[in-house]
Amino acid sequence: MHRFIARRLVQAVPLLLGISVLAFLLLQATPGGPGAAYRGMANVSAEDLARIERELGLDRPLPVQYVSWLVRFVQGDWGISFVARRPVLELVMERLPATLMLMAAGLGVSLLLAVPLGIIAAVKRNSWIDHTLTLGSFVGLSIPVFWLGLMLIVVFTVWLGWLPGGGIGPPGEDPDLLTRLRYLLMPTLALSAVSIGFFTRYLRASMIEEMGTDHMMFAKARGIPARRRYLRHALKNASIPFVTVVAIHIPEYLVGALVVETIFSWPGTGRLFWESAVRFDYPVLMGILVLVSVLVVLSNLLADVLYAQLDPRVRYG
Repeated sequence: MHRFIARRLVQAVPLLLGISVLAFLLLQATPGGPGAAYRGMANVSAEDLARIERELGLDRPLPVQYVSWLVRFVQGDWGISFVARRPVLELVMERLPATLMLMAAGLGVSLLLAVPLGIIAAVKRNSWIDHTLTLGSFVGLSIPVFWLGLMLIVVFTVWLGWLPGGGIGPPGEDPDLLTRLRYLLMPTLALSAVSIGFFTRYLRASMIEEMGTDHMMFAKARGIPARRRYLRHALKNASIPFVTVVAIHIPEYLVGALVVETIFSWPGTGRLFWESAVRFDYPVLMGILVLVSVLVVLSNLLADVLYAQLDPRVRYG
């Protein structure tokens, strides 16, 4: 297993390099280029702009700029933010825990709801319960995240006044667990709505397929109780592709976090990315893009490892 993980990590290196080159070129191709953050300032003359670009190395050829950035990035120097004038790594690390907390909460809620709902929908196939859960899944899949987030704020903050409309806690305070959960509840619901519908539908389909196999029919003929057949046999085999789908789906929480964090003023990397894009803060954008790429590669590696643990035949393959 260790050799398998090491091999996959080595294989990920050229992939990450390719992604970093593509991100570098795309940001260079944006109107104004990396120096756009300074071009909009009224008190910056053409001479000042030329001097700034020379100091930042933006006047050098693109390959030289990329190699210089890559060497410094690997060494832990992600550059200096054009706007905040602080190290990019420091800015990202300040925001990353909030995003990871939101992602963990969204994934946890999605699994806690989707797994039992998927099992129930499969066991009660073609019943009114199945039809109701199917309708609810389709509704969750079709609702835009930004619209759901706004509606949650309108209902629970504006109309009812039950929950705070944004932020991670009261300003200037160290909130307790209950207060933290109140601030976390609506962003988590908005982030996990689509995943709940998708996971429920996928697990239902996997369970139905597994329940129709010969060994499940044989288990029923042997008189094994239904609950044991569903949970110990059908669910175990259906969880193999389901776990893979969940692990691959993890990076999508980063995409959803960009919208959710902006709507709910959640101080994470998604909101930082949006703020940096609006202000043309090129070093921060590059740092976050590469960080997201690393998380995507790690999530795919996690899917492979979990798949191998659930199905030992994969290890020998």
